[in-house]
Amino acid sequence: MSDYPEIAARFSRHAMTVLHEEGLYRHLRFEGDADSPFGRYPFELITWPYNLVVKAGWTFHFDIDATPDMFNVFRKTAFSGEINPGYWSEKVRAGRDEVEGFSDDLFERQVKRYVVHSIRDGEAPRGIGAEVTREIFEMGDISHEAGARAALADFRYDGWDFGDLSEWDFSDYTPGFLHSCHAIRHGVDLYAAARKQVAA
Repeated sequence: MSDYPEIAARFSRHAMTVLHEEGLYRHLRFEGDADSPFGRYPFELITWPYNLVVKAGWTFHFDIDATPDMFNVFRKTAFSGEINPGYWSEKVRAGRDEVEGFSDDLFERQVKRYVVHSIRDGEAPRGIGAEVTREIFEMGDISHEAGARAALADFRYDGWDFGDLSEWDFSDYTPGFLHSCHAIRHGVDLYAAARKQVAA
């Protein structure tokens, strides 16, 4: 899975506004300082028993039958300040088609790793690295999965090819889903801190 630390940084200066709060029925808005570059990433969290919706440029609806307060789910299923996209993605009811998608970064890493291993094992011909770079990364249409798979399937160099591609997986969590996960985590933490302050 790709890690995007720059996504977490987007929310470091957000402030919370309570638009509605009545027990587990909440509507919270989070905005960055207007002068901050992070002000471009406002988001909202809306909860009701067993449900949470995040609106952060993308919209995801999570539900879990066993836990009425969804904030507890997100707080207790990841270390403080971190996210758990694997577990959280299982709880997405609406927005499932936006959770995972083709990752050109993952594609490039896997191809390069495969080539390096082939060279180390003495299976790849001399000059294979330069040829892969030229044919696939420079000339191939690898901005989408069909193009990337076609570039690998069509590649031949001095009798060498990428072999059976059926097991290769180029999908990863989308930046939009990870953005939303970080938004939820930051919102839940800000909400908990505000509640603590009120109780003190």
